[in-house]
Amino acid sequence: MNEGVWMRPLSQSSSADWVAASMDHWNLTIEGFVPAEYDAYARVLHEIEQGDEPATWASVAAANGHRFDPLAQWTRITVGPDGEEWRGRPRVGTLTPSVAQSLSEALASFTTTPTTCFFGLWEGFGASELPPSVQLFESNRRVMGLFEGPIQDATHSFSSRPWSQLANLWWPADRAWFVVSEIDYDSTIVAGRRECIDALLRTPAIEAIEVSPGDTLAIS
Repeated sequence: MNEGVWMRPLSQSSSADWVAASMDHWNLTIEGFVPAEYDAYARVLHEIEQGDEPATWASVAAANGHRFDPLAQWTRITVGPDGEEWRGRPRVGTLTPSVAQSLSEALASFTTTPTTCFFGLWEGFGASELPPSVQLFESNRRVMGLFEGPIQDATHSFSSRPWSQLANLWWPADRAWFVVSEIDYDSTIVAGRRECIDALLRTPAIEAIEVSPGDTLAIS
């Protein structure tokens, strides 16, 4: 595992204590994955990886004749009238570096501490071995390793394989917003102030939709 240009593992830190202390570990709603109460929440839909032809979740749903709404599930919009599945699919459990870069650029203006951010990586990724001395903390029943770096390190891949694995959690020292890519989900939750989420929703390079704190992305 290669660390980011400035990222470093933390061995003794209380920076993530509030995450474990504030989580409702059995709450599978949007707010259950975020360790504080924020003004607004957005769902960033993971990029569809399918070669050179770009597609969005909304365009896939339209092409397949499905209704698209803020809680749309990929498995329910990916099959067309002919029974054929869409040829590409979004990554699960991680943003792609390009979307992470656009997201970090959008969020940088809404924190006073962009050079001091914290990142959590789930210990269970086989291609992403945590350093032996890294501080561990719990988030929604997942054990995470804790790292520190500037917001630019949100694009850093921890994977030793050709595919990327970015941090599952990241937040600035001032806790102005919180980002979580749950390992079983193909979208990322972002929580923040109203103006922060509004700016995110207007970012052209990110397919994002507003969600409510009581919504769930679990497949029913």
